[in-house]
Amino acid sequence: MILKQTIEKIAQEYLQGTELSLVEVTVSEENDIEVIITREGGVAIDDCVALSRHIESKLDRDKEDFSLMVGSAGI
Repeated sequence: MILKQTIEKIAQEYLQGTELSLVEVTVSEENDIEVIITREGGVAIDDCVALSRHIESKLDRDKEDFSLMVGSAGI
């Protein structure tokens, strides 16, 4: 199982130095990962895509399969 703390660390690493903030990370027993981010003025879909790609690049699907959704409360 992928740990919530692992995803939080990867996300924070990416978000550091940006105007984006991590709101919530959830990881189910089936490795369904949901990451919610925010920014004053709103979050663009490109922000979600970029963070999703960053997280995926740090995880190994050969070790554990997972699904990943990155979004904002406004998307």
